[in-house]
Parts: sequence; C-alpha cells; structure tokens
Amino acid sequence: MATYNKRVGVIGSINTDVVCNTDVLPKIGETVIGKDFLISFGGKGANEAVAASRLGASTNLLGCVGDDMFSKNAIAHLQEEGVHITAVKQVKNTMGGIANIVVSNKNNQIIVIPGANELVDTSYIKKYTARIKECSIVGGQFEIPIDALLLASQICVDNNIKFVLNPSPIKDYPKQLFDNASYVIVNEIELKTITGYDDTTPLKVLELYPSKLILTKGSDGVYYHDGTQLVHIPAIKVNVIDTTGAGDTFMGAFMMAINNNMSLKDAVLFANISAGLKTTKLGAQTGMPKLNDVKKYVKANKINLNINMD
Repeated sequence: MATYNKRVGVIGSINTDVVCNTDVLPKIGETVIGKDFLISFGGKGANEAVAASRLGASTNLLGCVGDDMFSKNAIAHLQEEGVHITAVKQVKNTMGGIANIVVSNKNNQIIVIPGANELVDTSYIKKYTARIKECSIVGGQFEIPIDALLLASQICVDNNIKFVLNPSPIKDYPKQLFDNASYVIVNEIELKTITGYDDTTPLKVLELYPSKLILTKGSDGVYYHDGTQLVHIPAIKVNVIDTTGAGDTFMGAFMMAINNNMSLKDAVLFANISAGLKTTKLGAQTGMPKLNDVKKYVKANKINLNINMD
C-alpha cells in the first residue's frame, strides 16, 4: 500500500448489516420463511475508510464500537482492510451499530440501532484530536452526533485540513458545519434539503458554491461548477449489479485523490470511476475496487487521468 506524509481521515459510523432475504415481507404478527441470511460490514464511516484504504490511502478511522461479537468482527475486518483503527474506541457493555434489513424483491424493511455510534461525542473528538491532525483531508457524515462532527470540522479549519461533508442521512445541522467544509458531496435529495432549491434549478445552485458543492446523480454522473462553467462527468458504462455503497466509495475515492494532489476535476473523475466499478460487484465494502482495478479501467478505456501513486 502506498503511504504519504499525510493521511486521509474519516469520522463516522461503524455498523454491521444483518440481512434476511425472503419472498414476502412479514405483516405485523406474521412469521414467514426466509431464503437466505447475510452478515456484512457497513456504516458510512467504515465504508468510506475502506474505500480510501483499498485505493491506496493511509487512512485513519475515528468512531466507536461496542464489545459485542459484531463489533469485534468489524474491528478485525477493518484491520484486514488496512484501516488505521487506533482512534476506534471500544466501549464496554455497549452494542455496536446494527442495521437489521429484511429484503423482498425490490422492497425492504430496515431497523437501524445506532448503538455505540451515538457515543462519538465532543469529548471523544477532543481525546482523539491528534489523529485528526495526522490527516490532510477528513470526511464526515450524519450517522454520528452533529455536535461532534461540528467540532471535528472546526479542528480541521484551525489546522488547515480539508474537511469533506456528506450530509447523509439528512437532518438538521448548523450552518457553520457547511461553511467549514472545503467540499460538500450530495445527491439530489440532499442538495434540495440543504439549499432549498426549486425543483427546476438543481444545477443552477452549484454555481453558488463553485468548486465546493458536488452533485452525484447516479447513472447521470456527477456535476459541479468550477467558477467559470458547469462541469459534467458522465457515469461510466458498466453492468450494474449492486449500487450499495457506491456513494461511500465516491466519497472515499475523492478524499484519496485530493490527498494525492489531484486537481478537482481529476479527483471527481477518479471518484466517479471508482464508484461505477463498485456497482459491478455485490456488497458495500466487499464490492469496492482496489487501485489497480481503477488503473486497468482507465488504461483500457483510454481515459485521460494521471494516477501517479507508485
């Protein structure tokens, strides 16, 4: 794995996804027979950290887990993925974050138990400030307490560290958090919620936040405004199998690219390719590409993108 003077940092949730597949979703009071059962690793924070690590970035993850079996397995998995977990706090007598997902065809029922993720508070951030300062770029999302994320973003501002905000899942937050961000990565729903744009003018809003607000639109690619014009990076053409974790892959890949001194356009292009390749495989983290996968795609499709990380 390549190493750099500064690391990528991620502050966020660490979850275990418990997935049951069945032909029909159970009604209240009903028991049904399922088809199969899967336990996988998730949480937007962990997903983004794994994405960045797989793509070559030395990555610090900040978050909390419990002392249950799921948490211990999640820690072991993160270590296997090469993520630095010295700032992952294991809390005694606490459950880690769990997402209980029942899937039937295209429908699902999800119960999320935040567990230890709710313990990522301001005192935790203060304790692990040194791990933040080891990074040149830090990302955060809304699956942990907002006040902790706000403090982390201010530490970034005070220490000339780029802060990347992914306001998902969307919730109320202080304007200062948006202002502290060097980059804000959103989908259309998140864009509308945080800016209040009219349905007919989503792309016009990007002009108000040049080189900062980045809009991901799935199969329609990515948009941002560079201060002069609107820039559109089309989605890559692949056989889509599973979009789970594609947004987190984009976030992790983008931070890795910025950390590697790529231009904004190249960083968005790199992240767009990485997210597209993720959709060709099953699983949020298990389907995430490695750096060589991206290099092969760039070379095979003769894309003008310099990935100098050797």
